This record gives sequence, C-alpha cells and structure tokens, in this order.
Amino acid sequence: MKMKKLLCTVLTLSFLVSGTAFAGFSASSTQFDPNLAQEALQIAEMCYMPSMQASLLALSNYRRVGLFNAERSETDTRHVATYGIYDRLTENGQTEVIIAIRGTGNGEWKLNFELMPSGNFDLPYSENFSLAADDILSTQQDYLASLVSPVFLITGHSRGAAVANILGARLTDRFKPENVFVYTFATPRTVRGEYPAYSNIFNVVNPADVITYLPLPQWGFERYGIDVELPVERASLLDAAKAAYAARTDCTTDFPMPKGRSEATKQFIDTLASLAPQIQNGFVTRHALNHPGLAEGDEPGMTAGEFLLNIFDGNLLSNSGSSNALSQMTQEFTQADNDLVPILHALNLLSEGGNSDWVSAMHMPACYGAWLSAME
Repeated sequence: MKMKKLLCTVLTLSFLVSGTAFAGFSASSTQFDPNLAQEALQIAEMCYMPSMQASLLALSNYRRVGLFNAERSETDTRHVATYGIYDRLTENGQTEVIIAIRGTGNGEWKLNFELMPSGNFDLPYSENFSLAADDILSTQQDYLASLVSPVFLITGHSRGAAVANILGARLTDRFKPENVFVYTFATPRTVRGEYPAYSNIFNVVNPADVITYLPLPQWGFERYGIDVELPVERASLLDAAKAAYAARTDCTTDFPMPKGRSEATKQFIDTLASLAPQIQNGFVTRHALNHPGLAEGDEPGMTAGEFLLNIFDGNLLSNSGSSNALSQMTQEFTQADNDLVPILHALNLLSEGGNSDWVSAMHMPACYGAWLSAME
C-alpha cells in the first residue's frame, strides 16, 4: 500500500496549500459541469483521508453525518464499501447531501474481482458492486427517509466509482434525476442488458485506463449514465494537460505520456477477452501453469480472473516505484509456456517494456484532474 500512503501525504499537502471550499451544486444535474467534476474528484480522492475530507467540506458548512465501514480488516470479506456522508441545509429549505465512496482499500482487490459472488453469471449487473451499493441504501434507509427536499451529489473513484454509479442509479429512481448529481471517475463497468438512460450520471473515463474496461465489454458490460471520455490522444491538448499535471500536488509519478496508450489498452483487453470470451471462462476455467491448455484435477492452474488479481493485488499497477516488477514477473512466469502468457506480453507492451508506473498513473486522480483541466 505504498501508493496509498504516498497519496495520503500529497493530499494532506494539497489541502494545506489550497483549502478551497466546495462551491456547491450546479444548476442542472443533466448537464456536465467541468467545475463540479473537478470538485467531485477532489472529494472522492480525499476519501482516503476522511478527517481532511471533513475539514474541506466544513469550509462550506457541511457536517459529517457519518463515516461507515472505515475500519476494515484485510480478512473482512463482506461486499460493502467505505463511504462518508455529509449534508447541509440551504436557505431555500433543501438538504444538500454528499455521499463520497472510497476506492480500493486493504483486502478489497479480491472483492473487486469477485464479480458474481453468488455464482450466478447471468445477472445483468456486477453483483459485487451492487451489493455494496445496496448496503448503503439499507444502512441509510432511516436517514434517507428523514430528508426533506434532498438533493444529492454521489461521487467516487475506481472501486468507489463503480459503487457510486450503481448507487446513483438507485437514488435517481427514488428521488428523480433533477435531484441527483452523479460524477464518477475511473469507473469500472457495472451493468449489461437494457436499462434507463440516466442522463444525470456522468462517468469520467480515461480510454488508456485498464480499470475502465473491467468487467469486459465483450461480456456485455457498460455503465449506467453517460461516459465522458478524457481526450488523452488529442495532441492539441497535451501541453495544457502537462501544465495542469505539473501544477497538482497529488502526482505520484511523472506525467504519463498518453500517445498510443489507448490502443495498447484495448489490445490488452482484446487479448484477455480471447482467453475468456464468456464471463464464466474468466472465473471458472482453470488454465494450466506448466503447459498450454486447461489444468486437470489437482494440477497447478489459474483462472484469468485469478491471474488479473495476482497482477493488481501484487501492486504492479498500484504501486509507485515498481518499474521493473512487471518485466521480472514476465521473465519468471514465461519459463513455462501456458495460456496466460499472452496476457503478460500484452501488459508488457502496454507498459512499454515493463514500466508499470505509467499504467498506474493513467488510473490515478492526478491524471484525471489534469485532463479535465485541459478539456475546460
């Protein structure tokens, strides 16, 4: 968790330097507001530092209603999320509510990859994230029922974004689109099949960010609402994005050069999909580690999902300073040929020869915030 500790440090410095109050909700929940997006991203990022988050929002007279599931052990296997709730009463009698959902914490990478914990692979949604969203609704049912004329801002990054995406849809069904503002960042895919349009849900996604393609689009997964794609391949905005990145205090690596990364990311996803064309293949089919083909009996084997978990939970894509870790893993793993080797080769290509820092940086809030600034 070195990345998380480093991020907490830079976030603290950022808050001490800026201390900018939250400007508040925009006029329309169905019109993308770049300023509100930047503020929502800052709130989502500070979920890792709840005391700083509370101090930031207190500048705008928000009180913290509560912080939930904050003390999670690595052995806690419940599909719940860590989140904070804040509210304030406006002059016109409305209650403004902010629900900020934290990204992946200790022990939660495994939960991220338990896509269908019930074993029912026919569900039209990502069950793990849906369970976490429903836990918020269940836990907060009395609080939600007590609100008079509420308006909501729901936000989160990464794992928190997936839960926020589903929670935003649930709250929209109950409180109407005009009263629910949803801004998510680096959002995994949450739903498939037919569903309402949800024009008040905005998912800011980086096309070079691997996480935004999981679970696989080849399995039919998309997101509730509208995807706002960062223009990371647009050369005319590169200098503006670099300048915005350099001005931030939450950067954990050098500016991630985006050229060609979107296509390399899609190639990685296509390689993964060729190994697991159906969702069951990704979580049930065990591939032998010592030879091509499937593992039989007690033979050493691994599913594609387990292999990805090994990569992500091993901090290759979430840990600063791991430039050589991916190439070392590639060398060790390819000593014996097997079906999973092409995934590593594709990831190695994406990371330009084993430098996983840029792959990780494409997912981080600093990259998202910089390109949002360039878009403005």
